[in-house]
Amino acid sequence: MPPAITSFGLQSRLLMTRLMTRIGLREHYILLPMAFVVGVVTAAAAVAFHGLIDLIRDRLYTHPDFLYSTRGIFLLVLLPALGGLCVGAFVVYVLRAREGHGVVDVMESVMRNRGVIPPRSAIEKILTSAVTIGSGGSAGAEGPIVQIGAAIASGVGMIFQISRQHMPVLIGCGCAAGISAIFDAPIGGVLFTLEVILLDFSIRAFAPVVLCSVVANVTTRAILIHFGGTTAAHAIFALPTNMASSPSFALDTLTGWRGLPHLVVLGVFCGLSGVAMTRLMYATDEQFHKLKVHRSLRPAVGGALLGLIGLIYIVIFGWIWIGQPKPIEFANYPMPAFFGDGYGAVQPMLAAGFYHRPQLYLLALLFFLCLAKIVGTCLTLGSGGSGGIIAPSLFLGATTGAFLNVLLNVLHLDPVFRPGFYATIGMGAVLAAVVHGPLSAILILFEVTDQRNIILPAMLACVTATGVARWVFPDSVYTLTLRRRGVRVGTGVDMTVLRRIMVEQVKMEPVTALPATTPFERLLQISAGTATSDFVIVDDQGNYQGMVTGDDVKTALLAREAIPLLLAGDIAREDLPRVKNTDDLASVLETFSRYEVARLPVCLSTNIDRVVGLISRRELMNRYYLALQN
Repeated sequence: MPPAITSFGLQSRLLMTRLMTRIGLREHYILLPMAFVVGVVTAAAAVAFHGLIDLIRDRLYTHPDFLYSTRGIFLLVLLPALGGLCVGAFVVYVLRAREGHGVVDVMESVMRNRGVIPPRSAIEKILTSAVTIGSGGSAGAEGPIVQIGAAIASGVGMIFQISRQHMPVLIGCGCAAGISAIFDAPIGGVLFTLEVILLDFSIRAFAPVVLCSVVANVTTRAILIHFGGTTAAHAIFALPTNMASSPSFALDTLTGWRGLPHLVVLGVFCGLSGVAMTRLMYATDEQFHKLKVHRSLRPAVGGALLGLIGLIYIVIFGWIWIGQPKPIEFANYPMPAFFGDGYGAVQPMLAAGFYHRPQLYLLALLFFLCLAKIVGTCLTLGSGGSGGIIAPSLFLGATTGAFLNVLLNVLHLDPVFRPGFYATIGMGAVLAAVVHGPLSAILILFEVTDQRNIILPAMLACVTATGVARWVFPDSVYTLTLRRRGVRVGTGVDMTVLRRIMVEQVKMEPVTALPATTPFERLLQISAGTATSDFVIVDDQGNYQGMVTGDDVKTALLAREAIPLLLAGDIAREDLPRVKNTDDLASVLETFSRYEVARLPVCLSTNIDRVVGLISRRELMNRYYLALQN
């Protein structure tokens, strides 16, 4: 970052901090003006991102007469493969970055790096995700926009040089802004951020995240109205705008006991669907990594396999079964239903007209779409394509809910609710099962549908789906990846508090450093004279080699005849890791749990070979207790 910009940012932050201090506000309120900036910039990035996806999609899928004819049908295989090839080459040869999902990378950054994300990743994610989704890859834009918003927030934080303890909350502001702009769901964006990203519902996190989400929503509407020339604007990826008048479910609501078992069964179905997607996605990822194909070609292979499924879908369910180019009209969605984000294909499933077809055909079609969306999403993301999991979860929920309704009709069991209602509630239930976030799923569903009567049934179905998903498989689609990367995700207030405190904020004990060649008898003399029980062992250059703990000394004393021959290096524990001054206490506590020691060596993040102090379990718990009192 240019020095002139950072200097201006630092001076501006100091000035704002002084002004807030004079009116009695605490230091963390400095995040409020920054949240405003993040909301505006993220909204503009979301609109640009959406425009690029539309541009690519419109250029590739605008000729239905040719695309869905015998002459052009093989373009359904070629287009996603070419998109994957472009993404793979760009990631490997230009970005030189690892594959990952946007939300997972943000969560890891918040937990490990205190929210530091390279700002350039916003541009990179816009390009790779737009090409993946626009060319037909089965993925959503919500995950990428979360990472884009987080990168923007990180850049703003770097400009103003805010303290590292405040950076995670500012990152959360960017995440909430992205969800708010994409879904027209400011409340859902806030809950998703607090429940899934930050795991923090404290007021210090809540206030700036709310402000940023609202600002992003208002900015998005203003941009769409200004450039669209309309008097009203909706979410960028909007579901039907007149859902209140839809005959599919407008009059359906949970008014009696008869509907409860059906919603529980729907929750069970959706929970199993969500687990199936989570488990298969990472199985696919492992298989692609074992595939003897260059990394840059893997997304192309995934895109080609997705295209083959799309070709089978068009031939069987369009040409052969009903004699039409495709089951869902081109005007509703130009791609095969499970390509891209699939929102245009979801809309007909919420209306009554979609179900005026033979029930056997509907049953087969919906079952195929469930499987195709799961497999297609796994092929796209598992092979290295760029995109998010929220849109596929909503699509899978709609098809799962509609399939259950048709199945009940085929079995001559009264489904109580109409199929569009099942599809709508299913969207929220699968999303809750996949991300393990029932609160955010309920509110996102409410905001995108603008239907108050779905809240009660959505609550029951989402909680049931989440419970089933946790029972079958304890990890969400995000925490599974984090666990495989060596990041443990805790829950509750304790872990939230510990993640906000860094090692450098804890009182450290002085270091007694000894060369590895120090005789053990000399170590005993120092211990007796200074009451020191733990020693850091260093080499000739003063670099860390290991530690001798009080327990190690007691063990060595059992063999008294060997004491004159022992050196400090002989009994040093080389397996004890160092912790950095920028690590959070949650990770340090986890390290303490793995090694039964009273103290751990601390080094600077800029020089991991030199130990600058010792952190003890006692001081860690004292700092934690002090934080709980504030």
